[in-house]
Amino acid sequence: MLFTDLQLPDGDGINLIRKALQIHPNIASVVITGFGSLDSAIEALRLGACDYITKPFSPEQIVRSLRRAIGAKQIDHSTAQLKSNDHPSQHFPLESFIARSVPMRKVISLITKISQVDMPVLIQGEVGVGKKTLARLIHNHSPFAEAPFTHINCSAIVSSEHLNNLGIGVLENLKQNWSSDRSHMGTIFLEDIEQLPKCEQKQLLNLLEEGCIRAPWSASSSASAVRLITSTTADLQLAVSQGQFHRSLYDNLNVLPINVPPLRERREDIVPLSTHLLEQLCNSWNCPVGECRRRMSNEVWELLLGYEWPGNVQELSSVISRMVLLEDSLIVAKQLKQTRQPVRSQSNEAISVPFLGDLKSMECHMISEVVKRCGGNKAEAARTLGMHRRTLYRILEKE
Repeated sequence: MLFTDLQLPDGDGINLIRKALQIHPNIASVVITGFGSLDSAIEALRLGACDYITKPFSPEQIVRSLRRAIGAKQIDHSTAQLKSNDHPSQHFPLESFIARSVPMRKVISLITKISQVDMPVLIQGEVGVGKKTLARLIHNHSPFAEAPFTHINCSAIVSSEHLNNLGIGVLENLKQNWSSDRSHMGTIFLEDIEQLPKCEQKQLLNLLEEGCIRAPWSASSSASAVRLITSTTADLQLAVSQGQFHRSLYDNLNVLPINVPPLRERREDIVPLSTHLLEQLCNSWNCPVGECRRRMSNEVWELLLGYEWPGNVQELSSVISRMVLLEDSLIVAKQLKQTRQPVRSQSNEAISVPFLGDLKSMECHMISEVVKRCGGNKAEAARTLGMHRRTLYRILEKE
């Protein structure tokens, strides 16, 4: 564990961290300084510093930083154990998912456990947070990585007429044709499960109950041929309470839930993610990496770190792509300030409230509609409505 001041009598803390990492690659570091700057903070984060403390500081801050660093290294150890597994994962390495922040490290740590268990997994999060990438990560680090990974977007399943080609028909084929031998077990990923039509929800539940898909309490599911991963941007509990999603299906899917935090709640990931994307895009498009890095001035980083990222990692990738292709990264970053937040703009749209029942029921309807428009993010819905998050939760619980 290394605590270092940025300004030292015979050098600086950043170089000290570099030298320490050469001796002990897994060392945890915390930077302390009375002269905090965005530039030094970014450099410290790039080198894997667990925390950045400005003077004056209290003993409690040091203890908290120490605990965070220990927790981060414990998660790194769990991740390293997964990397050393014998099952194939070279085509999709674990480190390809950038996770510097504590919330995302916890997600990766959870994956190390659930990837080995063939129970259903439900990945929840806003649009663009990387749910599909996580689903592939779970599959590729499972004992069944060599078996097929089938991705189906439930929004494409609009009616029973299209069912056989676009959706659950795939599950039926697996049920009839795949071997019950667990070594041939594959994964099916149902994206946007909340958009699955009700009749198909029942059919999927039947497949779970019959044991074609591994289910938590099906006696016949030990011979399952399919491991199911689903994702959603909506609040499925709210959908269940409103009768829009099957209760038993939700209970079957929600065995191993993963909640992926939005990018604005894990800002420590913005710098390493941006750097990784920039290098990746430069290599793909044969652009000079060094020149693109030089365009990323402190002002650019400050704008990227201060933006809310309603489109999450997907939006960040789009912005970095423009920065690589255009000569002025600062112009691209400044354009973010002029971008209206989609979640905010939705609050200005009209909401149709049925004039039935008492005021409480109409209030619940309006709040539920705003939550839906916010992609199931209740915290964002509370901010949009200008109310405390606990108040919103209390109202929805009484519905």
